[in-house]
Amino acid sequence: MNISAANAVTVAAATSAALGRRLVTGLILAICAVLAVRAGGVAFLTVVSALTAIVTFEWIRMSCREGSHGTLLVALIAVSASAAVMAIWGAGWALITAAIGALAVGSVAKFENNKAILVAAGMAVFILSLVSTVWLRAENTTGLVTIYWLFTVIWATDSGAYLIGSAVGGARLAPRISPAKTWVGALGGLAVGILSAIALAFLLSTIGVLEATPNLAAIIAASALLSIFAQAGDLAESGAKRFFGVKDSGSWLPGHGGALDRLDSLIFVTPIVALAVLLAGGSRHLIWAGS
Repeated sequence: MNISAANAVTVAAATSAALGRRLVTGLILAICAVLAVRAGGVAFLTVVSALTAIVTFEWIRMSCREGSHGTLLVALIAVSASAAVMAIWGAGWALITAAIGALAVGSVAKFENNKAILVAAGMAVFILSLVSTVWLRAENTTGLVTIYWLFTVIWATDSGAYLIGSAVGGARLAPRISPAKTWVGALGGLAVGILSAIALAFLLSTIGVLEATPNLAAIIAASALLSIFAQAGDLAESGAKRFFGVKDSGSWLPGHGGALDRLDSLIFVTPIVALAVLLAGGSRHLIWAGS
């Protein structure tokens, strides 16, 4: 076997091993997510808050080049306070608490000679996503289905883009931000996300979780937009990592990096979906209206 062939075999083996770790980790995370979503209430709020705290830790570590102990402490207090206020007084007061917390985090970051605006902006987005996710789950009739849909489309898009992009290759989507992403992968992820949403809707309708027959056109349109925004969120996080000069936000999830690497799309899209649901008067009118 010549050197080039040996190198090819080595690369293929490494790729296969990385894919295996990615799939196993993704499966474990998916099972945990389904259980947390199904539980709802305080259990779901606790899980989302814990993940937000982990993402916050990764963000502070990534974005702060100088000392950041005070920034991290205030940031974790802001997450905890927002979650507590959400549980007791609801989303409105939680958002006010989040805004105050983000300002406090930015002030401490400035005192510690770090990039105050970037640090505070990240915190604001993370807590806004926390509040949006819990608020969507608490919706009276279709909150459970909406969160399942969010997770399904986002994870299917990510997996589809990764697998199809890796297998086919092609022109780069945003080489300066994320050199590994391709147009073929992006379109493949979009298609897989839409198909997964359709399958989920009919599955939930069949087993009685979703009462009405799904509106196929609404599901396709909403899922396409969600998939596009999810990929934009992934690119935004890739741009942030490139700006700060890091490869991954963490290393504790085999095949995925850190929590922020895994949750970037979800963090980006949940506030958008929550706003759309609010303006539409409920997700039933926006996505799940019977045909």
